[in-house]
Amino acid sequence: MDNSTLIKAAIAVTILLLITVLVLSFYTKKQSRNTVLLLGICDAGKTSLYTLLRFGEKRSTVSSMKENEGQLAISNKTFDVVDLPGHERVRYRYVDFLPVAQSIVFVIDSTTLNKQVRSVAEYLYDVLAKPQVQKNRIPVLVVCNKSDMITALPTEKIRLMLESEINRLRSTRTARVEQSEEDETEVFLGYEGEDFKFEHVDNELEFVSCSVENKDIEKVQDWIRN
Repeated sequence: MDNSTLIKAAIAVTILLLITVLVLSFYTKKQSRNTVLLLGICDAGKTSLYTLLRFGEKRSTVSSMKENEGQLAISNKTFDVVDLPGHERVRYRYVDFLPVAQSIVFVIDSTTLNKQVRSVAEYLYDVLAKPQVQKNRIPVLVVCNKSDMITALPTEKIRLMLESEINRLRSTRTARVEQSEEDETEVFLGYEGEDFKFEHVDNELEFVSCSVENKDIEKVQDWIRN
C-alpha cells in the first residue's frame, strides 16, 4: 500500500471519527434538555403549581430568593423541574438554565393582570426575545392561574392584553438593542412593520387557564408530557 493510499485512508477515518463525535455530542445535548422551567412574577401561584405538580398536593409557600428544584413524574415520564424566584432582582436567573431547558411554563395571575400587565409583559418579552430560546425553539406555555376566581380574566383577553403591551415595549426595546454594543442581546419579536402577535413567534406557544386552588392543572400536565 503506497503512501497516498495510507493518507487517504487516514483522512477518511478522521472524517468518520469527527462525524461520530458531532452526532454523539448533538444527541447528548438533545437528551440533556429535559428541564421544565417555571417562570412568572411574584404571587402568580408559580411555587404552588410547582408543589402541586411534584407532590400532588398544595403546600404553604412563601416568596423566596432561591429556586426550587426537583423531579416531576407524569405518565411514566420523568422531568427535572425548576421553579425560579419571581422577585425582580433575581427572576432573570432563568438564563442559567436555558442550556438544559426542554420547555418554559410562564405563570400569570389572571385576577391581577390589569394592574401588572406591564411587569408581566416585560418579563415575558425578555424570555421570548432571548437568542437561546429562539435558537432552540424552546416551547412556552402561558398559564393563566386562578381561573376559579370571579375576577379572573378570560384567557383570550389576557392574550390580547399582552400582545398589545409587548407591541408597545418592542419599540423601546428595539431602540435600546440598536444602541447597545453587545452582540445578540435579544431577538426582534414578530414582523417589522406589523403589530405584534404571538403567532408571529417561531416557538410553539400556547395559553391555557388553570386553578391551582382547585387542583385543576390537567392542561398543564398534558402540555408538559407531550
